[in-house]
Amino acid sequence: MVASKRLFLLAQKADTELREHILPYWYQTMDRREGGFAGLVTNDGACDFQHPKGVVMHSRHLWASSAAWQERHNPLDLVAARHAFEFLSGPLYDQLGKGFWWTVDSKGRPEIKNKVLYGQAFAVYGLAKYFEATAEPQALELALETFRLLELTGFDPEYGGYYEAVDRRWKVPVIQALSRTDLACSKSMNTNLHLLEAYTTLFQVSGRHDIRDALERLLLVFESRITQPSGHLGLYFDRDWTTLTDHKSFGHDIEASWLMTEAAQVLWGAIPPVHLEKYLALARLALQLVHEHGALPNELHRGHLDTTRIWWVQAEALVGLVNGWEMTGDESFLEGAEAVWSWIEKHQIDRTHGEWFWAVSADGTPDLTRPKGGLWKTSYHNGRACMELLQRAKQAS
Repeated sequence: MVASKRLFLLAQKADTELREHILPYWYQTMDRREGGFAGLVTNDGACDFQHPKGVVMHSRHLWASSAAWQERHNPLDLVAARHAFEFLSGPLYDQLGKGFWWTVDSKGRPEIKNKVLYGQAFAVYGLAKYFEATAEPQALELALETFRLLELTGFDPEYGGYYEAVDRRWKVPVIQALSRTDLACSKSMNTNLHLLEAYTTLFQVSGRHDIRDALERLLLVFESRITQPSGHLGLYFDRDWTTLTDHKSFGHDIEASWLMTEAAQVLWGAIPPVHLEKYLALARLALQLVHEHGALPNELHRGHLDTTRIWWVQAEALVGLVNGWEMTGDESFLEGAEAVWSWIEKHQIDRTHGEWFWAVSADGTPDLTRPKGGLWKTSYHNGRACMELLQRAKQAS
């Protein structure tokens, strides 16, 4: 079977998953009383509307529902996008200090006063996509306002890249851990990666030269500072990009491979081979692991391989491997994507309660202690992966 036909069949399965399972699942988690989406969705699908609600989850829902509206023009997508936008631009927006709160409690009170740049990145990403989908001027205004603040205080003009956090009033950088499982550091790959995708979309919808310049600077930082001699991405850094750990995150490697490709295409059109080869090197590392394990393991740290299959890692592997095939014509990338989809269908999708399990062991046993959704897990990673497959199949036909 020709490769384009194989991609089309993969995209058909993704389309069914998106329409029948992913989007309907998340739309039922909207909080019709207090606004926004449920801050916690338990593994059996129960919604806790009293749980804190965050900027990342609402920005991700905003992005996914806006992209879905563009893809299929279902009125439910537009309703969900407006619902997410109203909460992001309302309770999650700091009217005094500007930018967005990390989380707010059930009464709308902020729980962390610092401005976490990972959260600001997702706000820009979601707002830019919402503007692209609806032409809502307030969305672009908020995205551009946040961009200016990020460049004013979040950007490091000496060493390049962006800090992990700044204080509430955007005056000074702050060393902070992104979550309980992350290290406190000046800069992280993760924050800079999601600023890369946010700036890519913001440049696409605005055409502004200052955003283009910031995007190009950041892409070159990924090539020269964040990518390590091993070929993998570093995760945690001091201000001068000294690495703080030997962690290797395979999901971030493959996600970065296609996001860097996308950024380069937006910036330069045709990607110079010297740049493309760096992006593809990340994809080849992931492809080798998929061929060895049948799906993409989580990470490597101090010689220990964590073989857990995390939902977002599998979703990003789908896109990154298809992107590798598009860039090279090497069908082993497509075989890897097909293997990952097979794993997802057999083990990652929860056939009883819906959506995808957060984590599944290498033998296919789901971790039922992890929630189905909340501050991190939303309609974004797997929803975006399905829409990426659909769009790439259309382009290949």
